[in-house]
Amino acid sequence: MPRSRPSPAYPAAVSPRKNGARRVPFPRPSPLARDIGVILVVKAVALCVIWLAFFRDPAAPEMTMDPQRVEQKLLAPSTFPELPHAVR
Repeated sequence: MPRSRPSPAYPAAVSPRKNGARRVPFPRPSPLARDIGVILVVKAVALCVIWLAFFRDPAAPEMTMDPQRVEQKLLAPSTFPELPHAVR
């Protein structure tokens, strides 16, 4: 009678490593982590759709400004007049 091979000590899905340690599959995320991930993806998609719908192009062509003029206004030192006393 032929001898049958002994069954492996590890299932086929989990194979032993060379050092004898078992390979553990990636643990599934908790339902809370899964829900948070889904919500973040939905929010990112919604933000992209809103940006494409409303902010991609200016509302009117005359609303565009020269970048150098904007830079001068934003980076110029502010000049507020000094008041001699508080305005009441």
